[in-house]
Amino acid sequence: MSDGGKGSTQRPRSIADEEWANRWDNIFGRDRMTDIAEKAKRERALDEMVRINQELGLYDDCQMDRPSNTNV
Repeated sequence: MSDGGKGSTQRPRSIADEEWANRWDNIFGRDRMTDIAEKAKRERALDEMVRINQELGLYDDCQMDRPSNTNV
């Protein structure tokens, strides 16, 4: 007898994953161009932070290549 639980797998869909995503975006208003613009804005901000930190001498290019979790 079934326990009535939901389980961990999704129910089968009658549409493709891409169509599902498109419909989700249409319903909930996700705008792909806004996402692209936000990503570009974040990358510009990060580049500016790196430039300022380099000017202040907080780190150099060699430290950027080294993984941060090494204990040297």
